[in-house]
Amino acid sequence: MDQIDKEAFSKARNKAFKLLSYRERTIKEIEDRLRKKDFTEEVIKAVVDFLLENDYLNEERFAEMWIRSRKKHHPRGRKLIYKELKNKGVNQKIINSALNQYLSEQDELEMAEYLMGKWLRRRTEEDSSSYKLKNYLANKGFSYDLIYQITDK
Repeated sequence: MDQIDKEAFSKARNKAFKLLSYRERTIKEIEDRLRKKDFTEEVIKAVVDFLLENDYLNEERFAEMWIRSRKKHHPRGRKLIYKELKNKGVNQKIINSALNQYLSEQDELEMAEYLMGKWLRRRTEEDSSSYKLKNYLANKGFSYDLIYQITDK
């Protein structure tokens, strides 16, 4: 750390702590936000290394938090959650492991049924075999197998 500016490191670390105080973050999210603030790559790398070594940054924990939040507040299917985590820079192995651990088929089924009920309440003229409903659920990341399972009951 001698070769990098201690003041810049300290500012960048404080910025990272502030971001982490709102919610868990991924390495990519921290790097992107620090780049926006014009910190050098050396400083950004040093801060990320520091955060990882001290367990302030943990992508397994991030993936778990993201999936739990999706289940509770913003229901999404496995495919969309996978895509969201991938876009946030989480490693594929971590994503698959977290999905297998924290998102059961039953969880996914319940989320899809919840969204279907919500969708149908707003559209009295539609029924559960509607193509629009199936597209809506597909756009929320649910597999066609699961969609047909719940809409063709």
